[in-house]
Amino acid sequence: MMSSIYDQLAPCLGIFNALALLLVFVFLFQGPMRKFWVVLAYVAWELFATAALTIADVLCRGTAYSDTTTRTVAQLWYSRAYWTNDVIVDLFRFVLVIVLIHMSANGRRVLFGRSLATLVLAMMILPFVLFHPTFHPYPRSDWFNHTSQFLNFGASAMNLILWAQLIASRHRDAQVLMVSLGLGVVVAGTSMVYGFRYLLRGATPMAMTGLSLNLVQLIGWTIWCRTFWRIMKTPVGTD
Repeated sequence: MMSSIYDQLAPCLGIFNALALLLVFVFLFQGPMRKFWVVLAYVAWELFATAALTIADVLCRGTAYSDTTTRTVAQLWYSRAYWTNDVIVDLFRFVLVIVLIHMSANGRRVLFGRSLATLVLAMMILPFVLFHPTFHPYPRSDWFNHTSQFLNFGASAMNLILWAQLIASRHRDAQVLMVSLGLGVVVAGTSMVYGFRYLLRGATPMAMTGLSLNLVQLIGWTIWCRTFWRIMKTPVGTD
């Protein structure tokens, strides 16, 4: 039952997510592109990867059900591309939080920059140390799941630090605060969904977690749409 509901709702949610990201891209391009260049780069990658994977799915039937005996070479490569992009996007989100923290550091940017760069490097290395990937010649899907959850959890924790830094500041940047809010919804929600997906097995839990993942992303991108639309409509020289 839940699987059939997922099959009907997932494409709609995917379209809404893509449209929300496209609106964010347009609002950024016409407004605060220089200030939020890293958000623009992230959204551009999300849009490009979504379009590329969608086309590949149609051509290769990448998401069609298959087992190890019936899976084609094209479906195998689609699966590898999908999971690789998943980790790239999650790492991108972590870097995005780090850049926002650096933007809000004010007079401590030099010191923060070195520490934050070291933290990003550590987050790139730790999944290979903690989760012991077995390459044949590609890591198994469990490693990608663990790595994605780890990166999103790390981004959630750093986003809380960003919030504390912004709230404690006398001259807090309301725009960065709202961007952080939208991103926080996405990374915290994604981290929890990956945790549930790992603990719960079966078609129904997988469908539920898939819908939850799409919903938290839609909420986050909607917050970004509202934020960047308001910034774009704000006259130059006003707060």
